[in-house]
Amino acid sequence: MDGQEIGPEIFAGAWRLVEAFAETDSGRYPFPLGEGTIGFIMYDEQGHMSAQLMSADRPSFSSRHPEEVALEEFKLAYQGYTSYYGTYTIDSEKSTITHHVEGSLAPSWVGGDQVRFFTLVDGELHLKTPPIRVADGTKVVNTLTWRRV
Repeated sequence: MDGQEIGPEIFAGAWRLVEAFAETDSGRYPFPLGEGTIGFIMYDEQGHMSAQLMSADRPSFSSRHPEEVALEEFKLAYQGYTSYYGTYTIDSEKSTITHHVEGSLAPSWVGGDQVRFFTLVDGELHLKTPPIRVADGTKVVNTLTWRRV
C-alpha cells in the first residue's frame, strides 16, 4: 500500500461481510457459499484473528436433537458454513495478510496458512485469495469486502 508499513492497528476490530464473489478469466460468479453470504471477521492488535462465513439460505435442521438429524442435513450444514481462527502476519510490501490457522471447521486447514491480498478503500477491507484451482481445473479468485462494525 504505497510502500508504507501497515500494522495490526489498521486491521484490529470486527468487520462484517458486505460482498463476496468469485472471478475467473471468463467473468464474475457467486461466492462458493452463494449469493448474500453472511460473514464476520475479527482481528486484534496482538495478532489473533477469527473468521466465520455462512450461506444466507442455509437450512435449519429438522430437529433440535442431533441424533434425530439425517446425515444429508449435516452435509448441507457443513457445506453452507466455514470458520477458522488463529494468528496473522502482515506483509506491507506484498499487501498480504496471512492467517495462520490453528483451528478450523475444515480439518485440512489446521496448521496451514490462508494468504489474502488486501486493500483498504473508503473504510472497507478488501481481501482476495490467490488463484485457487477448482475441481474442473479453472482458476478462481475469491474476493470478500468487509466493513468495520
